[in-house]
Amino acid sequence: MASDPSPAATAACAAPDAERLLFELMLDPLNDDPYVGYRTLRELAPALVTGDGTLVLTRFDDCDAALRHRAVGKSDQLFDFSPGDAPAECSGSLIDLLRHSMLLANPPDHTRLRRLVSSAFTGRHVEALRDAVTIRTSALLEALAAEPSGDFMAAVALPLPVNVISDLLGIPESDRLSFTPRVHALVAALEPTAAPELREQGATAGEELVEYFSVLLADKRARPAEDLLSRLVASHDADALDEAEMISTALLLFAAGFETTTNLLGNGLHALLRHPGQLRKLREHPELVPAAVEELLRYDSPVQFGARIVLEPVTLAGVDLGPGRLVLTMLGAANHDPQRFGEADELDVGRLDGGHLAFASGIHFCLGAHLTRLEGQVFLELLTRHYDVALAGEPTRRPGFSLRGLEHLPLTLSPRPAGGL
Repeated sequence: MASDPSPAATAACAAPDAERLLFELMLDPLNDDPYVGYRTLRELAPALVTGDGTLVLTRFDDCDAALRHRAVGKSDQLFDFSPGDAPAECSGSLIDLLRHSMLLANPPDHTRLRRLVSSAFTGRHVEALRDAVTIRTSALLEALAAEPSGDFMAAVALPLPVNVISDLLGIPESDRLSFTPRVHALVAALEPTAAPELREQGATAGEELVEYFSVLLADKRARPAEDLLSRLVASHDADALDEAEMISTALLLFAAGFETTTNLLGNGLHALLRHPGQLRKLREHPELVPAAVEELLRYDSPVQFGARIVLEPVTLAGVDLGPGRLVLTMLGAANHDPQRFGEADELDVGRLDGGHLAFASGIHFCLGAHLTRLEGQVFLELLTRHYDVALAGEPTRRPGFSLRGLEHLPLTLSPRPAGGL
């Protein structure tokens, strides 16, 4: 049996009060501040064993160890989990779509699928996109600043990453924003608390996206261009993707390429507006921008938890787990663990004890992490150098627990006088 590699394993236990709190948090998709609940959950049972045998981890070291452990991986069994009395069934067509992607794959399939696209997301390749990302970001901010007020999510946070990932993949400009609502529907259907009608809408959206990418990939095969999808369909390697894998990979790259970044931009700006001293600190010390992006990812993480399945017998947090047992790594809670971060619930753009689990860890570490970081850095650099920003209304959240983001962030954006702080 494999053992827990963490230096100080947490003793797992059953705790009815903690389990009730966990389900309350998951069943409150509009919770403006789940971190208070996470703190209580971590104090009650840092490694919780629920009534159905699920292991729920809230400490940084325990989550990191579980995510890195090769005895813990992915499976479509993950869709069997639901908190409390929430429906658990996920559409078969939706599972079939995801089953062909690296999202649910384990080695060696995961290794093969990831290797074929990873070169487009290396730090060096992504850094070469900085000028193009700067041009797009600048144009979006200028357009928003030209209006008396506007919704940051619709004007910048969504179109910026949608266009950046679309440029990389080779998705026609005319198609990009028109089918992002289908991606939102697909993502909403994967929430553990999604109602049956949302799961059906997600399945329909998935079918429509499969049809779209099938046609697009056929076009890339007939008329290849200088983009990632053209390279995928042209590959004749022994490990080349089959048709189903190509479609699911294209869809996954597009969806993951903007969902996390959109939430980072919205959550991050919202956090800075609620902490004007930290925004002022960034204006005065622009060299802190890279660290600030990491801190914003930690402070209000776009992805709040990760689910894994035990693949072979393993001991985690002091409990023996057999194959098929579910492990929930509460990333949002881990990123506020006081054993890992000083003043863990405080926002500090100059934080020195960095490192977080917003991109998960281990072999499923977010493929697009470099791209998300680049877009966040460019946005903060341009915003703090050229604009004053203020809320113009009450922000509203997107329903959801696993992906945390804003639906609307109304604000005013005003050009700053040259040389002003």
